[in-house]
Amino acid sequence: MLVGGLLMVAAACLTIYNLHEDSVAASASSKVLQSLVEERNKNMTSAADSDLPTGISGEIDEENTIDPDTPMPTILVDGTAYIGTILIPALGLELPVADDWDYTQMKISPCRYSGSAYRGDMVVCAHNYTSHFGPIRHLQPGDEVIFVDALGREFHYKVEKVETLGPFGVHEMVASEWELSLFTCTLGGKARVTVRCSRTQE
Repeated sequence: MLVGGLLMVAAACLTIYNLHEDSVAASASSKVLQSLVEERNKNMTSAADSDLPTGISGEIDEENTIDPDTPMPTILVDGTAYIGTILIPALGLELPVADDWDYTQMKISPCRYSGSAYRGDMVVCAHNYTSHFGPIRHLQPGDEVIFVDALGREFHYKVEKVETLGPFGVHEMVASEWELSLFTCTLGGKARVTVRCSRTQE
């Protein structure tokens, strides 16, 4: 009975810790999102005032398309570079996306794992916090995902499928046939919930 009681206490402590981590992550990402959107709006206003198209000056052609090899622009917030925001209307999520990933940054926001929205092979990862990518397992084919870059250019996608990959399925994760992939750990951390998306007409 003593062992059982200790296990119950340990489980309760773990639950409280996870809830705390989730709350901290939600607060941190919300603050970054606000700063990021404000700065992006300034960039868009500056571009409009100078009669430049929304995008990267000198690297957009007359049809307002971006060269796939163009580096994605970033906005610095608290010393971290962010490439834009991701919106998942079906889940009520809008989150900042950091330019590069590491475990510390993932406690604040989703991160670009590889690829580029311009090249059509971007992979974004995040912790399975309920405020981050925890709910993506509930997405359904046809659900919309929108990525907005640092200068306000929108990329619209639809979910094609949700799959579970092994913890070391890096090659599968970065498969270039998908224009956008989102992934997070399963609750036990033994696999990766992966959402595959194709780009749609805006």
